[in-house]
Amino acid sequence: MIRTENPELSRIILNHLSDKYEISQPREGIHLSTLVYCLTRSFFDSKGAVEPTDEEVMLFALGYGLQDVLTPPSTDTPTFEEGGIIYRPDMLLKLPGFNLVEIKTTRMSSKKDELPDTWLEYIKGGCHIKKETSYDLAILYLMGNYAPPFPQLRTYKLEFESKELDDNWNYLMTRRDVFQSHVADNTPPEPYMWRKEWECKNCRHKLNCAAISLLGKKEA
Repeated sequence: MIRTENPELSRIILNHLSDKYEISQPREGIHLSTLVYCLTRSFFDSKGAVEPTDEEVMLFALGYGLQDVLTPPSTDTPTFEEGGIIYRPDMLLKLPGFNLVEIKTTRMSSKKDELPDTWLEYIKGGCHIKKETSYDLAILYLMGNYAPPFPQLRTYKLEFESKELDDNWNYLMTRRDVFQSHVADNTPPEPYMWRKEWECKNCRHKLNCAAISLLGKKEA
């Protein structure tokens, strides 16, 4: 047997996934997810100037595809808006004791107890918009606890105090105002200022931010 790489087939599949889930298409408006992640990246994404990397396509497609599989067909996925922010829960589960449900897939170990800040900021934002104080979360740990790495599904009900939701909404409103002003001026938010540190690792806009930062230092 002779085995050789077939990059043409890889490209066909990657292009199909990108088109199927509209990964390279910029979204209109300000979405809740726009504000919980790096604002500089969100700005560049809104311009659609840089194609997603192959790694990003695979990660997005894996997340979207598994979400489709895990979502019961009888659920709703309506869109809501408040304060100019567009929000859509992964599903509205119309059963006693349920309402808003978020589905996440992750490669982190199921042994890790803490939930990412971005997940919580999004969920609390959804609670505010829907005037709810609880949210159900389903997490598919793709690698389980790594010993052995079998997938594990864990589900939680998250309940929040009003102050938590208000503080988070004020935080999101500040970021919304910053983002809107930069979109209006057609200038990106300052690199590295509006992000979580881990977001830069595999970002497609890494070179843009490095160039802007270097230019700023030279002008100073």
